[in-house]
Amino acid sequence: MSTVLGAIVIARNGDRRAFYQDPKTYAPSLTDSTALGVADLHLLGTQLRAAYLTPGAPSFISDISGDIANTQEVKVLAKSGGEGSVVFDSAVALLQGLFPPSSKNKITLANETVVLAPLGGYQYVPMETVEPGNDRSMESWTDCPAFQKHVASFHDSDAFKAKEKDAAPFFQTVQDYVFGRPTTLENIWNIYDFMNTQLTYNQTYAYRLPPSYIDQARALADFHEDGVFSDAQANGIGNIAGRTLLGNILNALEHIAFNDDPLQLMIMQTSYQPFVSLFHQTEIVKEHPELKAIPNFGAALAIELRRGAPPDLRDFLRFKFKNGTADPEDWRLLHVFGHSADIPLTEFIYRAEGAAITSNKQWAQVCGVKPEFSTTVKEVASKSSVQFAVGSMLFFALFIIAGLLVRVRRARARQYVQLPAEDVETVQVRTQMEKGRLV
Repeated sequence: MSTVLGAIVIARNGDRRAFYQDPKTYAPSLTDSTALGVADLHLLGTQLRAAYLTPGAPSFISDISGDIANTQEVKVLAKSGGEGSVVFDSAVALLQGLFPPSSKNKITLANETVVLAPLGGYQYVPMETVEPGNDRSMESWTDCPAFQKHVASFHDSDAFKAKEKDAAPFFQTVQDYVFGRPTTLENIWNIYDFMNTQLTYNQTYAYRLPPSYIDQARALADFHEDGVFSDAQANGIGNIAGRTLLGNILNALEHIAFNDDPLQLMIMQTSYQPFVSLFHQTEIVKEHPELKAIPNFGAALAIELRRGAPPDLRDFLRFKFKNGTADPEDWRLLHVFGHSADIPLTEFIYRAEGAAITSNKQWAQVCGVKPEFSTTVKEVASKSSVQFAVGSMLFFALFIIAGLLVRVRRARARQYVQLPAEDVETVQVRTQMEKGRLV
């Protein structure tokens, strides 16, 4: 019988058209999904369904609704960053595989008419898109001055310069295959991504490219991205992609572990950067140095919350990784923080929470961003409410004062009208004298 109480799945987006990132700021550009990309993510969804929603499977989540999605038990977050709709499309495709159309997705009306959902019982699973402008948890490395300094520091390091010198012959020969793009180690991500995209979708290019070039480009891109999105310290700025996602992970674990909370499965659809950081933060790379690299499209990291076997009935975490749907290996176990087995939940929280970034305000402090640009949605709403309340009070006070002035003027007017004719003339003369108008 399975002892899995719940799971968190972090998935990389599927394949897409060429994608450009500024090599200094990592400001992204738009790109588009492809049929290959969403097909891979749909396959990943079916693999996750077989693992966690199929009764009898070793990792079946106890008591979860497998046929029809229970929106209280499942939560989905999708990064909505510079790639445009690619990550969102990947999440939709994954959910189609995780919760496929079902003949049970129907309803009986009061007149006894049975209505089946469209497309053979298609399931519409709610998804929350995470916008960097409102929530920095899933794209924390852009518009972050401290991270940009980290990138510049890496580019100025001895390790980078040594690798750049070794790669000089490759950059010399690859110029004919990148069509004017800068052939430098700083720009290697864009070189590799262009070559990989062309190799996948352009047959003429695939026939021309020497076989070893894509492997050389991939190795250099792995070195570069690992250096950019990692740090010697778990709470270092280089790990910011993992630090903010770690805040979401700890929050989800809190909900899943609480018996009265219905959440049992959390899906986080993101890009490659958090994987690199998380593998460093949790010390996974010490046992698996091959993970100091860009994960493949459709890669997924699963974190399972498991009940321990008697006599130790504590909750434990098990980490499993699959490097894309085409990975010949099945889900492989990964051990965090030097453990050789599952880690107790309480120990993981204790060791991870110091590096986690859990709010936009904290992100702004770490990045060196001005406070006025660091408020969360709740903080903005709170400030707006306070400003509205203060404005309302001032308006009410002005309304009262205006009313008093009107009453005073009316009283004076009545008094002025009731004076005898001769007194009126006297008042007018006195008034003119006071104003210096009488000659």
